[in-house]
Amino acid sequence: MALPLVFDFYNSIIEVPAPDTTLEMQYLINQIRDTEDELTPGMAYSKIADASGKEDLGGGVATAITVRLLDNWRVRFEARSGPDTVQCTISGGNLVGGPGGNPIAPSAFTQVLNLSSAAGVIATPTTTNENINLKYMLASLGTKQRAIGSVFYWDPYSGSDTNSGLTPTAAVKTFAKAQTLATTGAHDVIFCLSSDPSGITTVTETISITKHTLKLRGPGYVFQFVPTTDTNPTISIAADNVEVSGFYISTASFGNENGLVVNGNNALIQDCWLENVRGHGIALSSSNLSVISACVMDTCGISGTGDGINIGNSTQATTITNCIINDSVNGIALSGTNITDNVIGNCLIYKNSGYGITIGSGVNRTMIRDGNTIVKNTAGNTLDNGTDTYIETPAGGASASEIADAVWNEVITGVTGAGTAGKMLKDAKTKATLASLK
Repeated sequence: MALPLVFDFYNSIIEVPAPDTTLEMQYLINQIRDTEDELTPGMAYSKIADASGKEDLGGGVATAITVRLLDNWRVRFEARSGPDTVQCTISGGNLVGGPGGNPIAPSAFTQVLNLSSAAGVIATPTTTNENINLKYMLASLGTKQRAIGSVFYWDPYSGSDTNSGLTPTAAVKTFAKAQTLATTGAHDVIFCLSSDPSGITTVTETISITKHTLKLRGPGYVFQFVPTTDTNPTISIAADNVEVSGFYISTASFGNENGLVVNGNNALIQDCWLENVRGHGIALSSSNLSVISACVMDTCGISGTGDGINIGNSTQATTITNCIINDSVNGIALSGTNITDNVIGNCLIYKNSGYGITIGSGVNRTMIRDGNTIVKNTAGNTLDNGTDTYIETPAGGASASEIADAVWNEVITGVTGAGTAGKMLKDAKTKATLASLK
């Protein structure tokens, strides 16, 4: 519970006492009105602030609160002793006013983040029907997979399959039940809740997503898939336009199963951490236009056969971006038939026992570009047996020593005649090139 605010009428300061580091607009205006109503000293001074907002927009959505501090009043968080700076936040609406238009007063060893928004709204759905406004607002934040259908909640720790699944407090217990509530093709979303008091919610079963356009969204590392059997991949996607985001994914400690398998088009795998996987971290086949973004593949292929990402037969136009892949057999492997137009960009691929990226024969038009760092892979950074592959030099196409050797060989084999002007220019260029590579 927030501590009462301290009003300094002499200096026109409203102070948030330590150790509080947050201030909500509703609490601020409540405290201001209580202080103004007091006989002493509030009645002896002019009004402290005006407030507006909370206008009903219908469907449980209201405009945000705007607090305008009058005269020279400002808000200040109580000074800290240091030496570390404490981050403080003001949220829940808009705070304006103050001298020179600045409503925040500085204090020692505090940094204040004012999260005001000129277009703020407060969504407070009270019925299932009114929840549609909030759902569409959330859907508008998506960049690729937009959830514009129904919303369901899955809580493996405290849920019950007799619940409706329509609210967090009525979450279902199993993924199988949650998926039966969703409608294929309706762009429904299942939110996964982590309520285990240990801080980590662990699912020990494997799951298969079979409904088109279903979005499975988790809270991150605290929601973990760690199966106790090795009969299936941890997560299988056998539908189109599916999203899986925000999970820690592993496999059983035995066997050779894969972490996540995609056999559908336009999948989005995002913000996932795949670790201690016996087989491939992520394996794709019969998949077009899928995206793997902001994922970590760490220690995959423990069984001796398994890549961070494995792109197999009939996989086209996959985009792999902003990923970290290490300590697997190969970082990324492309091998099979009908594999074309796949793009790898802005990834860190290192310390894999095989190649950073290996491209098999018959793999067409692979693009490795946009700031990749591919280093310290045991067998080599890249192996290209494909057709029309494009590899940018910073992506591991040539090392500094390879460039130096090429320059040296060109000089000694392509230029003759000691003492000639051309020979001296070539020698000078060689020295400059070699110096720049040190």
